[in-house]
Amino acid sequence: MGLSIEEVGDVSLTSTQPEVSSGICAVLAETDVINMVSRGIATPDIIKGIHISIASRIIKLMSSLKAVSPIVLTGGMALNKGMIQAINEALEESSKGFEVRTHPDAIYAGAIGACLWGGYRDAKLREKEAQRAMEA
Repeated sequence: MGLSIEEVGDVSLTSTQPEVSSGICAVLAETDVINMVSRGIATPDIIKGIHISIASRIIKLMSSLKAVSPIVLTGGMALNKGMIQAINEALEESSKGFEVRTHPDAIYAGAIGACLWGGYRDAKLREKEAQRAMEA
C-alpha cells in the first residue's frame, strides 16, 4: 500500500467509509485488499477495514477466553492508533465492557518474553550438563 508501519495508524484514522475485509486468514485478506485496490477503494478505508476485521477477531478471542478487564495490548499493534481506536469502537458496539490498555514500551513484550524463555532454557541445559558431569 506504499505506507511505512509508522504511518498506518494515522492513515486509518482518516477513513470515511471503511471497507471491511471478509477474509478469515491472511491469504484471503490479502486477496480482498488486492480486489479493493483494483476497485479504487481509498487507502485509509482499506486500512481501517483491516483494523476493524482484526479488532473483531480480538474481541471474539477475548470473549471465548473469558478474559477480564483490563486487557493489555502488546506487540507492534500496541502503538498503532488506528488499531487501538478500532478495538475501542468494536468494544463499544459489543457491550463487552473491556478496557484496553497499552504502553509505549509494549512493543518490546515479545522480545522480552523470548529473552526470558531463552535464559530459562539455557539455565536448564546448563543444569543437565552439570548433572551429567557429576555422574561421569
